[in-house]
Amino acid sequence: MLSLLGDILTLGIGVAISPLAIVAVILMATSGKGRTNGTAFVLGCYTLAVLLVGALVLIGRASGSDEADSGANITVDVLEILLGVGLLALAVHQWSKRSEVEPPKWLMGLDQLTIGKAFLLGVLLSGPLSPKDVPLLIAASGRISQAHLPAQEVIPVILLFGLIGISAVAVPWLISVIAPGSVERRLTGARSWLLANHSVVMTVLFVILGFKLIGSGIADLAG
Repeated sequence: MLSLLGDILTLGIGVAISPLAIVAVILMATSGKGRTNGTAFVLGCYTLAVLLVGALVLIGRASGSDEADSGANITVDVLEILLGVGLLALAVHQWSKRSEVEPPKWLMGLDQLTIGKAFLLGVLLSGPLSPKDVPLLIAASGRISQAHLPAQEVIPVILLFGLIGISAVAVPWLISVIAPGSVERRLTGARSWLLANHSVVMTVLFVILGFKLIGSGIADLAG
């Protein structure tokens, strides 16, 4: 189990480094809604990751992807390579937008969100609206489904992977819960930096993770 966690750790960190999601939590925290909307948002991110990965792992293991010579196993490796290529293409696209400094308009309306909408935003930003997270979640699902582990060990791996994936957004949320009086002082600088450097951060992340997926897929096919 530990070797599998080490294998998917990079993917989990890649999911965690989501500048706009981190900024969203910071804005909720600095508006005084970190304990309510921030909690709902983080739970939304976690729920999406766990349910999506869990469903894909279930499908993969049912099709025999945990058998080394099966067609399903080879399909997972090919898909991993294709996802890596897709991330490299996203890196090129993101780099072309590096001069854009205007934040998304939806960020400005976060103080108007209800708890339910904050939860839904967490689900969307960690899934359908994220060009990065869905490929990484699919890749992690493939890695987990290929592992020769009993079901009782696979479930904790999925839950722990979900925790790794929300680790970055959990930091400003924890600050808002533990030290609400110092939120503005602690997080304003981070918010400004992330908004200004979002495209560059994402470009570097896409490149690293793209080559990681391509290399892992090729290595598995060659082995």
